[in-house]
Amino acid sequence: MKIKLLFVLTTLLFLSACEEKPFYVANIGNAGSLDGQYGIRSMSVSDVLGGGGFGYGAVNGYPGKSADIGRMGVPKHIKGYWAKYEESKKTTYYRISADIDSELAEKKIRTLQRYYQTFQSIKGRMQVVVEGARIQVIYTQGCYAYRMDCSQEQGSDPNHWVVRSPSDSTDVVVLFDGKGEMSPTPFPDSPYED
Repeated sequence: MKIKLLFVLTTLLFLSACEEKPFYVANIGNAGSLDGQYGIRSMSVSDVLGGGGFGYGAVNGYPGKSADIGRMGVPKHIKGYWAKYEESKKTTYYRISADIDSELAEKKIRTLQRYYQTFQSIKGRMQVVVEGARIQVIYTQGCYAYRMDCSQEQGSDPNHWVVRSPSDSTDVVVLFDGKGEMSPTPFPDSPYED
């Protein structure tokens, strides 16, 4: 009986050691846009470890503004407000609150981390990118072929999750691609409400 119990405990210990634990994936955050001038005043991307946040003010272009975001794990939820500033002085307001499939996001992140033959990054980047009501959360390792060896490891992306960034400058995985609500006036309790 004692031998069976010891065997069961040893097996459980072995299996728990093989399980992949939550991990930090990014310490740099970008907020940008694909179609002009926006304001991203309040944006939170929470992770499975309890952290996350993006609040950048005015942004234009991809990848947009960059900031140290501490240590961020795999994202699980996005919530926030953004506004598009038109040349005609008209402003359109957007908001979102949506879950991110953290299991799929982790698989995509791990795929990109194992994607290259020789390149290894110590600074992953989490990016929030807006285009009208569309909002994406993108992850990149920041391998730029003009100055680094970004050769793909054969068979490293069987699901074809790794794609080119919106600027075609590096490889990324899209962790979330959704649409927010739109309004011609600020949403109640938003940072745009005066």
